[in-house]
Amino acid sequence: MSVVMRKVLAVSILFSSQIFWAQAPPLSPQQPIPVEQETKRRAHQEAFEQWALDPDAQQKAASAKEAAATAEFYSKARHFVDLWQALAAELNDRRTFNAKLAKQVSKAFHDMEKSDGWPVGHPK
Repeated sequence: MSVVMRKVLAVSILFSSQIFWAQAPPLSPQQPIPVEQETKRRAHQEAFEQWALDPDAQQKAASAKEAAATAEFYSKARHFVDLWQALAAELNDRRTFNAKLAKQVSKAFHDMEKSDGWPVGHPK
């Protein structure tokens, strides 16, 4: 047999064996992917593609993060003001100093000071 004939025979056996293997039943039964997992996977994939292809997605995410930080700061500030007013009212009306309330005021101020909206100490 010539070299060319051997190569042709090897290639034809290779192609025909792949066709026969594809038609054979699977060795182990394949488990179908549950519909719920498949739906979740497709939703995640679609969300990722939308994020990857949307040029304004990063800007929207940054503005949403900034808005959330601002809302959190204002919430902490409102809590501090409410506690401060309660402490001032107790000092003025009852002429007593409530140490527990003063500690809460101090804690609320430090929470507000540590937040992202605090103007001093956070370079932009």
